[in-house]
Amino acid sequence: MFRSVPYLAMTLMVLFLQIFILDELSIALWLRPMIFPLIVVLLPMEWRTIWVMLSTLAIGLIMDLALGGAGLYTATLLPLAVMRGSVLYITTRRSVEHGDQTSLFSRLTMRNMMIYVGAMLVLHHTMFFLLERLSFAMPVMLVATILCSSLLSLLIAWPIVRLFSSKIVL
Repeated sequence: MFRSVPYLAMTLMVLFLQIFILDELSIALWLRPMIFPLIVVLLPMEWRTIWVMLSTLAIGLIMDLALGGAGLYTATLLPLAVMRGSVLYITTRRSVEHGDQTSLFSRLTMRNMMIYVGAMLVLHHTMFFLLERLSFAMPVMLVATILCSSLLSLLIAWPIVRLFSSKIVL
């Protein structure tokens, strides 16, 4: 129970930042930062799949209702929740042992954590912008949007990840 407080605080902080600040910015047409996938990316790897999926569904529904996504946020978050373990293993060569109750994220180096979070954000942005456009009419613009938005999202998200990873060890 003691580890749920940092997760809840991070969830509320990220939702507040995304809904009230980042979605109100009009930087450029191809620059759209999204840090809300951090909520799913940083859920405990030791959780059962059903709890991860239900939490992800709840976050997706909140985002869809708050921002008028018509299911787009839920449709991109749920596959992200399914792929967490695989992406973690591919990027860091670490897997979740079922008997281990200590947090896997507290044992990752900052470099490995940055690679994992970056890969998950790029994956989310790719799914999001592909579903949003449903077209390959301007592939250069699509790739530029994915890469620039992912990079900006990672720059904004990194202090949150650092703060969260320092709190989870406590």
